[in-house]
Amino acid sequence: MPVADPARHIFLAPHYDDVALSCGGTVVRLADSGATPLVMTIFGGVPVGPLTTFASDMHALWGVGPNDVIATRRAEERDAAVALGARARWLDFADAIYRADRYTSDPQLFGDIDPAESGLAAEIHDALLAALTERDIRPVAFYVPLAIGNHVDHQHVLAVGKRLAAAGYEVLAYEDFPYAGDPAWRDSLEAHARAITTGIERLEPLTSDQLNRRIDAVLCYRSQLDVIFRHQGDPAEAVQDYARTIGHGQPAERFWRV
Repeated sequence: MPVADPARHIFLAPHYDDVALSCGGTVVRLADSGATPLVMTIFGGVPVGPLTTFASDMHALWGVGPNDVIATRRAEERDAAVALGARARWLDFADAIYRADRYTSDPQLFGDIDPAESGLAAEIHDALLAALTERDIRPVAFYVPLAIGNHVDHQHVLAVGKRLAAAGYEVLAYEDFPYAGDPAWRDSLEAHARAITTGIERLEPLTSDQLNRRIDAVLCYRSQLDVIFRHQGDPAEAVQDYARTIGHGQPAERFWRV
């Protein structure tokens, strides 16, 4: 028999670092209130088949080998979950860079979803609900990315969120960081959010401790930091600056109702 799991707030992460990066302070706040947040990474599966040059190049940037990459990322995810006070689980869907030769460059990775994946969001939706049912988890809210930055995997998870909202679940979209802090998106972010959500925003204030624990979680992703923050500088400063910008001087995270 499956073991009952009390987690009720479900944070959907396209990849192993997205929730800590984007809304880890809210995860901490919920944990501090006595909840047991669950971070569910959607594209957490082991690569199958030969790697493209693009995927191998990404591994080189991360400093990990093809046989170690998923184990490394899962270990980082577990460490981050401890810092956030959350539980970490994952589904076995493959990251976009491992899905045959559909995404072999940054323009493709941050562009349109390949037509061959038209049914992927529905498949993820069904697998997610099956996994939650198996563990006797009854969600009160889901959190999904706004797909700021346009990464195809973020687009898929947002589409899953829209399906969940249509089924009657409360779904809130978080602002994908560090994309949301990029000057290329900063001026259009709110218009983008209102265009693809209900337009209702929720600002979640954070204490300094909650923000610092989010930063602690971000720093757990040691294989990713140099790539993620190559344009943003020091990770802690970048996270702090965006959180205080959103909160008009006080740390906060912002969500949009789907």
